Amino acid sequence: MRSKLFVFLVSLWFALSPAIADQTARFEGRVVLEWLDEPPYVVAMRLVEPFAYRQKEGLVWAVPAGAIVDGRSIPPLFVSVMGLPFEGGFRKTAVVYDYAAKHQTRRWQDAQRMFYEASISEGVVQIEAKVMFMLLSAAGTRWEIRDTGTCFSQCHTGDTELVWRPVIDDDPVIALASWVRQEDPSLEEIERRVDDVILYPGPHVFGYVRE
Repeated sequence: MRSKLFVFLVSLWFALSPAIADQTARFEGRVVLEWLDEPPYVVAMRLVEPFAYRQKEGLVWAVPAGAIVDGRSIPPLFVSVMGLPFEGGFRKTAVVYDYAAKHQTRRWQDAQRMFYEASISEGVVQIEAKVMFMLLSAAGTRWEIRDTGTCFSQCHTGDTELVWRPVIDDDPVIALASWVRQEDPSLEEIERRVDDVILYPGPHVFGYVRE
């Protein structure tokens, strides 16, 4: 009887293990880069091998071989607080996010959540990952996906690039970094606080005035 129970439990583990593994957030592949001399004065690199990040719910953020990354998607305030994207402990995350921000096939909000999750997978402690998420939420690149039916994507057609960054005052955002480290808030709480300090969220909000 005990032997049959053991066999059943082992069989059950093997049956469930693929599903369990699929729920594990992870990077797939290696970050293999080659330096580029163009454009001048910009740290640009080409991905030699395909690379990806798989979120715990299974969504894959893929970066194909040949993709160019330069870190321009990371705002200056982020760099001043957390360091350069390709020199810190979140290099892999920065590669995936930079590609996502350039190609804009998914929402910027989803890309920022991915950055938070990926940085933890890469080894960044959770509280610092939240600080990085806050900085991206406040000062990071935002975009509209074309043909989504939004007002901005319909009004600004043609060759217009639907990309912008919020207008902020650096000091209140830097103060939020201390608040995050002290209070360890949820991501939703961080987003609410960020909304309060942004002076102007972007061109898709018409007639918006911060009092």
